[in-house]
Amino acid sequence: MKISNIECFPLRANLDSAIGFSQWYYHAKNNLLVKVTCEDGTVGWGECYGPSLAIASAIEHHFKPKLLGCNPLQNERTWNLMWRAYHDFNRGGIFMAAISGLDIAFWDIKGKALQAPVRTLLGGSDDPIECYATGMYFREDKAEEEMLEELLVEAAGYIEEGYDFLKVKIGKNVDFDRELVSEFRERFPDVKIAADSNHAYNFKEALDMAQLLESLDYSWFEEPLAPDNIGDMARLRESTTIAIAAGECEQTRFGFERLARAGSLDIYQPDIAYCGGLTEFQKIAAVASAAHVDVVPHCWGLKLNQAAAASAISMLPENPGRFERRTVYLEMDRTEHLVRDSIFSQAHKVEGGKLYFNDLPGLGVELDEAAITSFLVDTDAVNKDSHAK
Repeated sequence: MKISNIECFPLRANLDSAIGFSQWYYHAKNNLLVKVTCEDGTVGWGECYGPSLAIASAIEHHFKPKLLGCNPLQNERTWNLMWRAYHDFNRGGIFMAAISGLDIAFWDIKGKALQAPVRTLLGGSDDPIECYATGMYFREDKAEEEMLEELLVEAAGYIEEGYDFLKVKIGKNVDFDRELVSEFRERFPDVKIAADSNHAYNFKEALDMAQLLESLDYSWFEEPLAPDNIGDMARLRESTTIAIAAGECEQTRFGFERLARAGSLDIYQPDIAYCGGLTEFQKIAAVASAAHVDVVPHCWGLKLNQAAAASAISMLPENPGRFERRTVYLEMDRTEHLVRDSIFSQAHKVEGGKLYFNDLPGLGVELDEAAITSFLVDTDAVNKDSHAK
């Protein structure tokens, strides 16, 4: 089996209402899909997490020429080919995001070629995957008091749909954040809740928030500090009993090994569409196991990344493990996303707060390529506009 073509599909859909987190507001959702076609007609799809046009450029101009003619079933070999080809530049960032999407597509091809689901090839189970609802983003056009009430109503809707675990956004400002996490616990006393600041705080702010979240029985405190501040992350972890989680900004086993050495985290959150793909995720999971740290993949994108994350969760070992297993939850973005909800003809079913695997080979996801066209970014127009500026 040989790769005959690689195509990139940068996609964009405007949002009816902007949503915000601690760093900025989104007015549109952007995603990048990668299609890998083999000489025998087998097609695999991958997804990249990050700046779509920049990643697409890396794939088209750097990786595609090196991968044509390669065997996608040899995913370890192709991964190391991509790693070595640009070792000076792809140890983190755009190039590794490109490798991630390509690797996901290779696994999709492998499953289709072998007529097996990717989770089976990984050694995982077919059991349904429990999900947690990500949402509760800030509203750009609302006063804080009105916004907080809207966020509580939004959360109640997810609970009615069957989710028993919510992840809320904090990091707007300390006073509002304290009110938000307190109100959520008061309104939903029996629901699991995690808080994500997207690295908004300095150490003392994070310590204060960690102590409050601990008192309110939150499940974890996500990205309390800047991603590179692994020393203070370790200090924070030692100062609270709430689990400290991060890793969506980290890549490769080497990045997570640094976190392991520093003792910075209780939960690693690699995004498979960014950390190096499924091939590298298995190595990150091994680092986590050796460091006695849990893994809960970050997943904020389309149903390809969702399928990859669910497949990965299905094979994760428990740390340390016991007869009554602790649940590893799949992140389920519940915010508006027209692309995610429009372009897939087949996907795993999500119902009552759980993902149920289908029996399709590969990732179990099929795309309606005709539906993709209405969301394609006109790269020529983007280039002309950038030159004009």
